[in-house]
Amino acid sequence: MPVNQPTLAPALNVPGFTIGTASCGVKSADLKGKRTDLTIIAAEVDCHAAGTFTQNRLRAACVDLGEQAVNEHGTQIRGIVANSGNANAGTGIREEEWAQMMIASAAKVLSVSDTQILSASTGVIGTPFPIERVVEGIEEAAACDADWHTAANAIRTTDTFAKWASRRVGNFTITGISKGSGMIHPNMATMLGFIATDAPLTRQQLQPMLNRAVGKSFNSISVDGDTSTNDTVYLLSSGIGLGHEPLQDTSEFESALTDVCIELAQLIVRDGEGVTKFVTLNIEGATTEDEARHVGRTIAISPLVKTAFAGSDANWGRIIAAAGNAGIAFDADKISLKCDDVVMMENGNLHPDYCDEAGMAVFAKSEFAITLNLGMGNASATIWTGDLTHEYITINAEYRT
Repeated sequence: MPVNQPTLAPALNVPGFTIGTASCGVKSADLKGKRTDLTIIAAEVDCHAAGTFTQNRLRAACVDLGEQAVNEHGTQIRGIVANSGNANAGTGIREEEWAQMMIASAAKVLSVSDTQILSASTGVIGTPFPIERVVEGIEEAAACDADWHTAANAIRTTDTFAKWASRRVGNFTITGISKGSGMIHPNMATMLGFIATDAPLTRQQLQPMLNRAVGKSFNSISVDGDTSTNDTVYLLSSGIGLGHEPLQDTSEFESALTDVCIELAQLIVRDGEGVTKFVTLNIEGATTEDEARHVGRTIAISPLVKTAFAGSDANWGRIIAAAGNAGIAFDADKISLKCDDVVMMENGNLHPDYCDEAGMAVFAKSEFAITLNLGMGNASATIWTGDLTHEYITINAEYRT
């Protein structure tokens, strides 16, 4: 069951964009017509675009093609085509051909150039891509009048619920959707994220803002410590194509964009495979933000820490041991640790008022925060993670069956 699955506010339509979805049985022909698994986010005007991509050395062809399109044609993007159920990765010499055919099919139905289409795939790695069914689905999606909620459903794999978020920035709108549940770890995780706005921003403005927003959101979550081959976040702006003058002050937009990304990222953790606990790791007192983030990530992927979360066992020694394994120099006599308001350690010593019952009561919650202060400086970072349960093993042992 998802952890505290929130009731999401409706996704807001973004001027300049239309949505289409289809059910083409990407994972299996038997699933055709039973669930949506393909979506097209079509832009009515040329969009400026930005993207961030997996740092896994084994990258799917769609990732390489998408990065190239953003870099070379990032002021003329007219759409995103995405499928779930098959990653089209690790499939050899035909992988790029299939990815290009998917792009060409979407470009044809939208009457634009291949260079104006971004693509994304997610699902099983190393399985031949059913390009014929995908092409049929693209034609179906192009003729469909759908919405962001339907699109969020169409990109799901093991996700138990669809994920979307919206914000208003003055007269403009930001709406994003994402998918992700397993193979979730920074740089990036098994996730897709598509964000659209009608705020008038140039590619030169969009890319650094997206980089910073992703650093504070999708690169600050961990479910199981694994990254994947297809992870992609795209940000498209229709505002200039709609005739608006570019924004000069982007601070309010970037704040809202970061909020959207954080909300989507937290939804991924809440929906993590087998996750029953949503845990916020606040790392404080570091010398640099990067060091704080690294310590947080090391704690977040520790199987011993995550199983303690699962068992509601306040075995907090595992947390400080994981921090010590991060390779960041700190003085053990200066660290402090608390869980919610329960102080466990202060200045390297067991807190005199700490009792295990109080710690256990916090760990038994479905949602709590751990704060570790390294006592070195003023830098901090926040990581969101969950527990590791038997259900995670079941889901991934039976993923293809």
